[in-house]
Amino acid sequence: MSSRSSKRQPGNGRIRNLLIFLAAIVLFAYATEVTQIDLQEPLKPRRQENLVSLLRELARPDLLAYETETLSTNISIRMPCPDEIKGSQVTNQGRTVLLTPNCATTTQDMLRVQGEGFPANASGLIRWFPAESATTRRLAQFKADATGAFVVEFTMPDIRETAEPQRIELQELTARRIVGLSETTWLALDKIVETVLMALMASTIGTLLAIPISFMAARNLMTDVKLPLAAIMGAVLLVPVGGWVGWWGAQQLVTAAAWMSSNTFVGLGTLILFAGMTVASLRLNPVLAAPHQEVSPWLSGGFFSGTAVLSLLTLAILAQAGLAAGAWLQANLGAAAFIGNFIYVLSDLLTLLLPLLVGIIGALMGVSAGGRYGQAATMHLPEGVARILTGALTVAGTAVFVIGVAYALSWINLLGVRAYMPTTVANLVQATLLPAFIIGGVVGLLSLLRPPKHHYPIGMAAYTATRGALNLTRSIEPLMMGFVFVVWVGLGPFAGILALTLHSIADLGKLFSEQVENIDDGPREAITATGANAVQSIIYAVVPQITPHYIAYIFYRWDINVRMSTIIGFVGGGGIGFVLQRFLNQLQYSRASVLVIAIAIIVTVLDNVSSRIRTRIN
Repeated sequence: MSSRSSKRQPGNGRIRNLLIFLAAIVLFAYATEVTQIDLQEPLKPRRQENLVSLLRELARPDLLAYETETLSTNISIRMPCPDEIKGSQVTNQGRTVLLTPNCATTTQDMLRVQGEGFPANASGLIRWFPAESATTRRLAQFKADATGAFVVEFTMPDIRETAEPQRIELQELTARRIVGLSETTWLALDKIVETVLMALMASTIGTLLAIPISFMAARNLMTDVKLPLAAIMGAVLLVPVGGWVGWWGAQQLVTAAAWMSSNTFVGLGTLILFAGMTVASLRLNPVLAAPHQEVSPWLSGGFFSGTAVLSLLTLAILAQAGLAAGAWLQANLGAAAFIGNFIYVLSDLLTLLLPLLVGIIGALMGVSAGGRYGQAATMHLPEGVARILTGALTVAGTAVFVIGVAYALSWINLLGVRAYMPTTVANLVQATLLPAFIIGGVVGLLSLLRPPKHHYPIGMAAYTATRGALNLTRSIEPLMMGFVFVVWVGLGPFAGILALTLHSIADLGKLFSEQVENIDDGPREAITATGANAVQSIIYAVVPQITPHYIAYIFYRWDINVRMSTIIGFVGGGGIGFVLQRFLNQLQYSRASVLVIAIAIIVTVLDNVSSRIRTRIN
């Protein structure tokens, strides 16, 4: 039996390969049909003429500004051709121009312009003034020979039928001298600087946010993070509590800082006062002053809380002072007003982000406290009591989670669910409270079936969620992100920065996390064996290994962002791409060519610099 099957295998393999080959042929045949490939289209004379015209326009970049003197000679043309077809001849300052025929009915009709009596080697353009149009259309160039004669043939790019004759102009260049860089070149220089700075801002902000995210997206760091169910649910319960307390407290501090800074001198005085109190609190902190002595947790906690409040209030007052100083510098620095604008924007950013950042810190502290106390209670309590505690926390934690998911679905209006749910937070919580506790009760009962001290891989759940979010964000093109942010914040480079920042976070987060996963685990295991906690092991064992790779990726991402910013400009995201799109839409290809050259130069330079830096770091 085995010998028969072995004899059949070569035949079966050939049939399988034949079927695969036929399937590939069918696939590519269908792909050819869907993609509408037509190799005859680019061979058509009209297509080739358009291509040659475009390439010639792009090959004439508007780099320099000229002071020119021209001589125009006008000749009439009819559209369509009358019954009697003939030529038109005009004379201007000894120059004779003959157009034959002097009419066109279709875009395939060949026209011939013959000139005599021009200066030797004279050159210029032949332009058409279409009827009912404010712009002209370039038809051809002409260049006379040594005898002052030339012959040019061309077709009309369009047919505008009118009863009256239309005008074709021969614009002869009689004198030309360079007077400096063109307006387009200066615009390209300005916009390329804006593009590079957009990429720099997006890379910087994206890097700062991607670094902490990358540790959560590293499998080797999150594998060992395991907690009992009570600790997980305790963390879920305290997330909204810690986040709301942090956000509300920071809002009150910002409001107080604005009130204290309503008078400039009072604001400066309170800034100095609270800054001094913060420094004094740090120096008097018993944990820092006597690190080897036993300190009451209540005392150390009180000093920590007081120092945190003083520090946040100092930052809030500093932000208010920065707003006032930035506005004054903008009004009085003249050409250097951008320094005042920078200070104002930083201060405004600090004012806006302070409640958010404190809220996030409060949420993280809630997670830490809930996980720590939940785990301690579960591990120290008897089995029966721990099981009851786990069930109770599971009911409450699941209910909070369900309410949070319901609010998220209602806010984003997924599948139009907002039309069937209350719009206010209070009414939404009231409407979802009973279903949330019913679901929580079911999950709580199920939790009683498991040992309360069993540790669940919460770290892998966080890893999977973080990686999923990064992959989802990376799958969205920056162009689409740019469109969304343009709708949100309006046209301009700010929208481009936000789009590039979001994509940079996703891209760098994945690259950084892969570097963390590829580290040598020996140093980390050695430091952990000495009793170091997770944060200390990351600082002393992980960070030294990944720093060179992180720096290399940061410069590489800046290079990518420069190239991406040119595309985001097409949807109004600022930078050189926005101007390039305008020139292309207006068929100003010679001006667009300048921007293309600027993009090519800056991308080449940055790629070279980035490559050299990455080579030295590695």
